[in-house]
Amino acid sequence: MRKLVIMLALVSFSFMGNTQSHAAAEYNKRPVEINVNGKFISMDVHPTMDNNRLFIPIRSLASLGIHYSWNPSSKVVTLQNKNGEYLKITVGSRVAYKGSQKIQMDQTAKNQDGRVLVPIRFVSEALGYHVDYETLRKMVFVNSDSYKFDMQQMTQENLQAARKAAISLPIKFDFKPLDFSGVYHEYSFPVGRADVYMLLDGRNTTLVEIKDGIAKAIGQFADDDRSKTSGNIPPHFIFDTDPLFEAYHISNVLFMENRYGGSAIAIYNDENGRRVELNTKVKVYSDIIQKLPK
Repeated sequence: MRKLVIMLALVSFSFMGNTQSHAAAEYNKRPVEINVNGKFISMDVHPTMDNNRLFIPIRSLASLGIHYSWNPSSKVVTLQNKNGEYLKITVGSRVAYKGSQKIQMDQTAKNQDGRVLVPIRFVSEALGYHVDYETLRKMVFVNSDSYKFDMQQMTQENLQAARKAAISLPIKFDFKPLDFSGVYHEYSFPVGRADVYMLLDGRNTTLVEIKDGIAKAIGQFADDDRSKTSGNIPPHFIFDTDPLFEAYHISNVLFMENRYGGSAIAIYNDENGRRVELNTKVKVYSDIIQKLPK
């Protein structure tokens, strides 16, 4: 496992920028993913950021159980949630209506390349949803009032489902993260487990633990300099002896995005110690996590 982890770190290094400005530019190129009630959704057009507000195409709202209609003449979007509540938004106007109640918007809806985009936080919260944006992976998590994470997913009976559930939780921090994150995502899970993983993003590695339905960051370290750490990981730690990484001292499985898009790779050692690579197509973000042979 040690050789595998070292090799993977070197793979990440080869795609890293040499400057912080380059890292920030690469990070900004990464599309925002949307997770609704614990499931990543497929989008033909990804959300965009404007003045620190996230805009999504109205088609994506169908995944929230929201019905919508668009009147091109009046430029009015009408949205209705499962409780029958209506929200009307006019493209270019800061005034929206929830039923007969007038609501002021921070940002106007807009028409971009033939697509109507609306501010996700305003729309979701106005119709009774909760929105959480995770900066680390550029993901927005939208949950209904009735949604609750099912801990029964985190079992060893179906590791693929458990690992998909693990990466579908927003990562919470109780410490200051390292400054920059990379653009590519790689998940390293200990063999046979889904309750802990390492996220390698091309610049930093984040150790994450799943407990009581919460994905908590334990610590981070820079891939190119282990003197740069945060959280509970001490500077110049020794991977093979540090108790924080005890779960990895036997072996691990890596799930990697293909840096050219559209596919993912799983890497692990079989029972004879031989390196195995599996490839799969990616339609939604969670397809990164492949089903492995027993």
